[in-house]
Amino acid sequence: MSIIKIHNLHKAYDQDEVLKGINLEIKQGEILSIIGSSGSGKSTLLRCINYLEIPTSGEILFHNENFFTSPKNIQILRSRVGMVFQSFNLFENKNVIDNLILAPLKILKKNKEDLRKKALETLDMVGMKDFAMKMPKTLSGGQKQRVAIARALMMNPEVILFDEPTSALDPEMVGEVLDTIKSLAKTGITMIIVTHEMSFAKELSHRVIFMNEGIVYEEGSPNEIFQSPKLPRTKEFLKRFIN
Repeated sequence: MSIIKIHNLHKAYDQDEVLKGINLEIKQGEILSIIGSSGSGKSTLLRCINYLEIPTSGEILFHNENFFTSPKNIQILRSRVGMVFQSFNLFENKNVIDNLILAPLKILKKNKEDLRKKALETLDMVGMKDFAMKMPKTLSGGQKQRVAIARALMMNPEVILFDEPTSALDPEMVGEVLDTIKSLAKTGITMIIVTHEMSFAKELSHRVIFMNEGIVYEEGSPNEIFQSPKLPRTKEFLKRFIN
């Protein structure tokens, strides 16, 4: 069953058309990786899915419902479609546990003490329980990203969007974040991951799409894309990764 359906999606900034008619369906429980060169539209597509960017035209359906009808509806959508950013986006003036409980406290109106208990359980899932009272400035990049993943989980999302979750990290910190995402994949949650980590995409994904100049240029299973891509631009992009 498809959880997200995207029909003829376009996004332009003035005269610069970044997305040029995206058609895509994401199944419930699917792990979809989006690869492509910088400027191909990957992050813009992700940000359109939960309306951090407003599409120029086209349609995005979540459970066959178009949520772009009012600000209130968009807030409901974002509570069900979480996002993890490349630059963490933690509140630097709040400690780790307060970063986690802020959104469900304000949006879902949950009990604060219940949320603190859940936050500790969620931090434990990502190996960050011992850092619950720490301020973000004291954490490494990898630790901040694991906190950001835990924060997304606090809203009980059905889908999590990852926008290049390791691109801001030092190389030695990449592994801990990728391992956290791999563990999360075992829960069956739907994930859409924009990434430059090709071996990770190959290992984890059910499906991979290669974006080029604002379109879905080629898509297929990890083996199809990484072992035997069919189209010239995909082959060129992946030539150093193809065995």
